[in-house]
Amino acid sequence: MIKSAPSRFSLHDAEFFKSVQRFQFLSIATKEGIWEYDFINKVAFYNEGMIDLFGYSLEEMADNDTWWRNNIHPQDKHRIIGEMDELLEGSNSVWWGKYQFRNRDGSYKLILDRLFVVRDSDGKTLRLIGTMQDLTEIDELQQELDQIRKQQHTTMMKAIFQAEENERKNISEELNENINQVLAAINMHLAQAKNHINPKGLTWLQEAQHLLMNSISGIRTISKSLSPIALKELGLKVSLTELLSELKKNKKISCELHITDRVERLIPPEVQTVFYRIAQYQISNISKHSKAKKVVVKIDKVKNKFRLVINDNGKGIDLKTIQFGKGFANIQEKTDAFDGSFSLESLAGKEGFKVEVII
Repeated sequence: MIKSAPSRFSLHDAEFFKSVQRFQFLSIATKEGIWEYDFINKVAFYNEGMIDLFGYSLEEMADNDTWWRNNIHPQDKHRIIGEMDELLEGSNSVWWGKYQFRNRDGSYKLILDRLFVVRDSDGKTLRLIGTMQDLTEIDELQQELDQIRKQQHTTMMKAIFQAEENERKNISEELNENINQVLAAINMHLAQAKNHINPKGLTWLQEAQHLLMNSISGIRTISKSLSPIALKELGLKVSLTELLSELKKNKKISCELHITDRVERLIPPEVQTVFYRIAQYQISNISKHSKAKKVVVKIDKVKNKFRLVINDNGKGIDLKTIQFGKGFANIQEKTDAFDGSFSLESLAGKEGFKVEVII
């Protein structure tokens, strides 16, 4: 161990120095900085690890308390010093904390600091024993691991999204090509049968034909919502216009769409599909739950990403007091699949909701 030079050396110092020698083997085996401070004689002892860890000389670390306090990162200083003062003034003997500490070259390390307080029978602090471990590499590895996990999650969510879209497409084609064709054929037979029955039977056939046409129309609507042909053939702008037209027709809600041709051309096809699905979910939410009279949908470019904003002027609510259903959960899932951001704004007593998605 290395000892900072005290103003005088006493028998107590000699005994204290012997106690510090217990750290010798640990000092050789570890990269941790180990130190001990004697409050009675104002003497600090350090192992070589402390010098290696931060680059300070023994003389610079001699005033242990001042040196330590002056080199805590400003972001952590108030918190850590407060916890340290509370430790020394209280009765606890053990403390640990993570914070950033300045090296002699001005850079910072993330460290784990662990302390043990030695007190006399009256609770007076006699000694403070501490270890300081560099967590910088561990923290960087943790961040790297978190990034890998995030990428894996994004990849998985995107695969799920693409699988859902493929399934929607298959179901849509099945409805349109098989079931709808069968129903259309039945409709033709009903039309021909009208020429061969009495007036009473004709009335029955007309009613059956009317129900059948409603079924065909409903299946077409479902097929269209599952896999909108306009989105692939005519683009996002036309598809959203149709979506808003249905809302206006069914709920008498005024609708606006703002997207330039230039922005539409820049949006990748899969992002167009995501924006369309999110618009579907939110317009469904508005249709079912909102008393809105107006809906505005806007898509623009923000730096290297694209932003979808959906505003309505329905009755606002306090978001902290409600539990969201499947609609908003679906929006969050679709946004996560493309590593985007999703935010929702609404205030009680104010107008409507604002949904914003950036991908």
